Amino acid sequence: MSLGSVLQTALTGLAAAEAVLDVTANNLANWRTAGFKAGRAAFATQTPQTQSLGAAPSGGNGGTNPIQIGSGVELAQASADFSQGQIALDPDPASLALQGDGLFILEGPQGGRLYTRNGQFQLNADHELIASGGQRVMGFGVDENFQLGTGQLRPLRIPLGNQVAGAGGSTATCLGFEITSGGRIRGRFSDGVLRDLGQIRVARFANPSGLQARGDNVYAEAPNSGLPVESDPGEAGAAEVTPGAVELSNTDVGQSLVDLQQASIQFRANLETLRITDRLFEELLSMRRTG
Repeated sequence: MSLGSVLQTALTGLAAAEAVLDVTANNLANWRTAGFKAGRAAFATQTPQTQSLGAAPSGGNGGTNPIQIGSGVELAQASADFSQGQIALDPDPASLALQGDGLFILEGPQGGRLYTRNGQFQLNADHELIASGGQRVMGFGVDENFQLGTGQLRPLRIPLGNQVAGAGGSTATCLGFEITSGGRIRGRFSDGVLRDLGQIRVARFANPSGLQARGDNVYAEAPNSGLPVESDPGEAGAAEVTPGAVELSNTDVGQSLVDLQQASIQFRANLETLRITDRLFEELLSMRRTG
């Protein structure tokens, strides 16, 4: 061991404290972000410096333990905590909250898939259901006879104000819509008939914490997330939809403030180690100059 290695060890402690501060600051910044999943940092010890592996008892020797001196800490992972956030009412009928395991499916770049827990949806100029970042919400659509198709996913449309052939050969106008806990979208028409407009689908992952965050509160499939398993909401243990509601951030403000204090203590303690080591270096250099 040397004073140089002590400096390196203390620097790893500073880096660990900074990582906690970064993660916690982001959690607090997104305290009011709908569907936000708080991050958490986990750490591991770095490979120690081994001076001796020790020895087993033999003869007159009672045995010795290994001599290993730690070399600091390293960030093992910084991933999202997908525990359930609180559900709050929202006046927009297009706003949806998920209660349970699963994510909404969005249309990603070049036809790919993205996923989110933020159900603050709205309708665009083409009557398509879109996420707050502009991505289209995916599900099963209907044909011209309002028969639900269960083939490939496609962007969901809610044709408010559009006219269709109604009962008795008349025309009927889509006046509004409702969404069930199972994700079925039904249009209310002027002839008093409820017609299917689409079916929201959700995706589940074996390890949602392994998803890759992409900004806009969306995630993408990643090597350790597992493959998406798609289903209707409420089917086979998947999350159910709560219409007219939104899932709030799951940031625990109280715990975050505690984490900030602990990271601050860790930072100051390792900074003091650096200062003491620096003073010892100065003493050594002074002894060398006077010697």
